[in-house]
Amino acid sequence: MKFAVIIIVQFLICSVCFAQSLNWPQASGPEGNYQHSQGQAPISWSVTRNENIRWKTTLPEGGQSSPIVWGNYLFITINEPWPVDSPQPAQGADAVGYCLNSKTGAILWSINLPGTNPLKYAGIFSDSTSPSPVTDGEHVWFFNASGMMGCWDFDGREVWSRKWAPRTRHHSRQFEPILYEDTLLYVEVLNKEGADVGMHGKFPPGTDLKQYWTCLHAYDKLTGQLKWTDQSGTSIHNTPTMGILRDGRRAILHGRGGGHAPLEMPYGMSLTALDEPRTGEEIWNYEIPKGSAHYTSSWNETYCCWFHGNQHLVLDTQTGQLLRSQTLDQNVSLCRFDREVGEYITESDTSLKINRRPADTPTTNMANLLVGSYHYFLTHESHCIGRIDVETGLVEYLEVPLQVVRNVHGSEEYLWDKALLNDTLNSRGVDIGKVDARSKGTGWGHVSAATPIAIGDCIYFTTMLGITYVLDRNARRLDQNALLSINDLGPAGQTWSLTQPTFANGCLYTRTMKEVICIGLGE
Repeated sequence: MKFAVIIIVQFLICSVCFAQSLNWPQASGPEGNYQHSQGQAPISWSVTRNENIRWKTTLPEGGQSSPIVWGNYLFITINEPWPVDSPQPAQGADAVGYCLNSKTGAILWSINLPGTNPLKYAGIFSDSTSPSPVTDGEHVWFFNASGMMGCWDFDGREVWSRKWAPRTRHHSRQFEPILYEDTLLYVEVLNKEGADVGMHGKFPPGTDLKQYWTCLHAYDKLTGQLKWTDQSGTSIHNTPTMGILRDGRRAILHGRGGGHAPLEMPYGMSLTALDEPRTGEEIWNYEIPKGSAHYTSSWNETYCCWFHGNQHLVLDTQTGQLLRSQTLDQNVSLCRFDREVGEYITESDTSLKINRRPADTPTTNMANLLVGSYHYFLTHESHCIGRIDVETGLVEYLEVPLQVVRNVHGSEEYLWDKALLNDTLNSRGVDIGKVDARSKGTGWGHVSAATPIAIGDCIYFTTMLGITYVLDRNARRLDQNALLSINDLGPAGQTWSLTQPTFANGCLYTRTMKEVICIGLGE
């Protein structure tokens, strides 16, 4: 079909781009905004066919943290390996931190990360391993969302560690730590003794609810001593993101709101200063009644973008003033694949059903990124990648296949409406996805999908099916020509991932439930 021809041609034209060597020290990358403007990463690959795969390393258990790379070192976190013969569904509080050789994939050492609050493995919102490690080139900080963090040197010797008791409610895919100068930023509950607070917890009259808020915490990176906490609160649904203001000051955007009645009030978003003389103080605060915050906070020196149900908000970064609020499902451009004729067609000024959930549920969970003047995101429904031109308000959608089913000998099939769902088996054949049936879904919709990354002229979206879409971030139109490739991280139906790729040494690094993968031309 015509679509397959386009992808094959693009594969031959730009199977990989050579890149300068750089480190990826934290989940949000070297610039703290999930992108690197100067790099060029591999564009096309297939783990199923072993195309453009430099190495793979099998892990004994699943996890969701991104691989963090500094030179020859790669750091990653997995869940404590679940017993093969256990009759219980896989869930627990303990994790394991790993150090690998980034050039070969060889495992160099590992350390135990004991936690206190059990979380289910392969959760569609997170598990104990969701926070990725952080490094400064001399030390590495590992995190366990079940209540533990610490600092180690590159030989695996502990510098410091600390434990606490998280709130007993589910965690969304927030908690991506950020290292800024000598300060480590992390989101955790104020009351370190913990509390039996369920998703709809009720409290006796007079209870000080703020003690159960989750907030940004700033720690000294080499001592673990607390320096400050934000006073606004940060919802468990939200991933704060660091950036730079026009005057060169660093700040962090974070928010409150979401499902299951988060305690942090009032709902909305805040920009908090990271530099003196206002370190830890609000620069501005924007309130949203019944607001949503199920996603990564996206902003640059000019605009802050936010989803409020099917509304898209654009704020002035300097003042926090609302510049535009518009719907995301009316008067849009849709490039869809016509199944009958086997090719793409574009509809202008049309409508699109993008969200079947309640009105205050955002259009997308986590998977969004502001790149230049375009705000990219995944939809809940219709299996589309969308983008908004934040300067003009133009909304565009591109329908993409749910899955590509590749044969090791060369044949492939694009599935548009239904996918081969994952078996959620780890590398040892243990089904660790039994706790939540949604873990065996497609990863579109109500799931904390991985934040995309942008490298050079490309943006990368990965779904739970182990599919990575690569788009031209600056494409004049969001149509089939903007879709550069559709890549797999392993065989269809056997490849589960809730991890964003990272980029260093001219390679992409990612992980699935079974293994860590280095993508790049073989040596």
